[in-house]
Amino acid sequence: MINNSIEKDLLSLIDILDEDCTILDYTVTGNVKEITIEKANVPHYCPNCGRRLYSKGKISRKPNNQVLQDGYILKITAIARRWKCSDPSCNFMCSDEFSFIDKNKKNTKIIDLQILRELKNIDLTCIEIAQRFSVSDTYVHNLLMRYVDPKRLQLPEILSVDEVYLNTSDKCKYALVLMDFRTGTVIDIVRSRRKEYTESYFLNIPIEERKKVKYLICDMYDPYVNFTHKYLTNGLPVTDMFHVTKWINDSIGRYINSVKKKYLDRDRKIRNEKNRQLNTDYENVPTSREVYLLNNGKWVLLMNEANINYGRPATYNFKFHQYMDTYDWINRFMELDDNFAKIREERNKFEHFSTSNLGNRDAASAELEALINDYAKSDIYFFRDFSNLLNRWKEYILNSFITIEEVDMSTHETKLRRLSNGPIESYNKTPSEYRSQSRGITNFEFARTRLLWANRKDEPILAVPKTFEEIRVNTNKKRGPYNK
Repeated sequence: MINNSIEKDLLSLIDILDEDCTILDYTVTGNVKEITIEKANVPHYCPNCGRRLYSKGKISRKPNNQVLQDGYILKITAIARRWKCSDPSCNFMCSDEFSFIDKNKKNTKIIDLQILRELKNIDLTCIEIAQRFSVSDTYVHNLLMRYVDPKRLQLPEILSVDEVYLNTSDKCKYALVLMDFRTGTVIDIVRSRRKEYTESYFLNIPIEERKKVKYLICDMYDPYVNFTHKYLTNGLPVTDMFHVTKWINDSIGRYINSVKKKYLDRDRKIRNEKNRQLNTDYENVPTSREVYLLNNGKWVLLMNEANINYGRPATYNFKFHQYMDTYDWINRFMELDDNFAKIREERNKFEHFSTSNLGNRDAASAELEALINDYAKSDIYFFRDFSNLLNRWKEYILNSFITIEEVDMSTHETKLRRLSNGPIESYNKTPSEYRSQSRGITNFEFARTRLLWANRKDEPILAVPKTFEEIRVNTNKKRGPYNK
């Protein structure tokens, strides 16, 4: 016999609010807790004629319930009585109902809430969540679409935009992400960055709301800058410095690969000559010291000099059979090509420009003009191209030196923050990884709902869920023949 205190705790544990429920049995086997509950035998009366109902026997239900926080699996057996009106002419029949499970449903109500909570974890697939709660992945999919309907949030003063590769269709490969720069909250995800989608999207936003946007942070993509001319007319376009730095780093990386190709061709010729002399047919080309350095020492040219640890102790290098410190790596790498020293010097100039004069647009403008002129005269071709790039996007690059004041919530101190696309670039890893683990996305609405549900902390759940007809996706595809 279970005492009253244990019974009260168990009822509270499984969220059974019915006061007329009693626990008949409770057992623990391994990691499985089994509970048998029953409705109390109290008088029932017919809602139609008012006559008393009499019991027609008992029925048992085994609803699918949640996994407990302590890791135990909870199995419930709910015993209910069937009731029939004592008036033969009425024939009213019903059965006991429990508050924790709807009529004709297999899952308890708490499971739906737990599934929605698990869907916050974007690393979990619908199949993994379904297996955890003993439901189908279709059930998980429909549950999210019925109870969660994320709307576009209000446009903020500082809006970040960027594309992410979702490839939902041949026409919609890149979706457009809109983010609040200050909070990192995703405002919305648009199906495509194409004009036919973005134009109708922005024009449907009230003009008073669009005029509140003061800064639009984006990469070097003309259509994004044009948003400020066509839709966000009070907004100032800001070219994110991350993308400018990425452009020059990619150019330097390609040059390093061209130098490596020369050494690989040399090594291949040496291997072929040895094969000819020794009458062998070896195809593999051993990695030379030069190629090894070019593979592992790119940081010499690509890393910001301020971030290089010159005080790192020397470590033994098995390729060179000696101890090497930071200076050894730099000196050996710079010897591989005559242009490396000049490339490093030119890149350091840009690094100094991009990290200094924050909040001082006039000083940054003077330094950028000098930089453009120097690069235009450079002996290295891609720095001349870089000069043209800087000149074309000059005004928007200078806008990235604007800073805003923010309060650090941990120290409550006011600090300056530079305008950049760092937050949205960091977030874009999430939809990219989601697409990869999903092995492709065909239902954009579900992907958008899942991504926004995972990103937003206070997204509400619909009190009245959508119907299945409302969430049904019409693919306009004929169903094939059914084979038994």
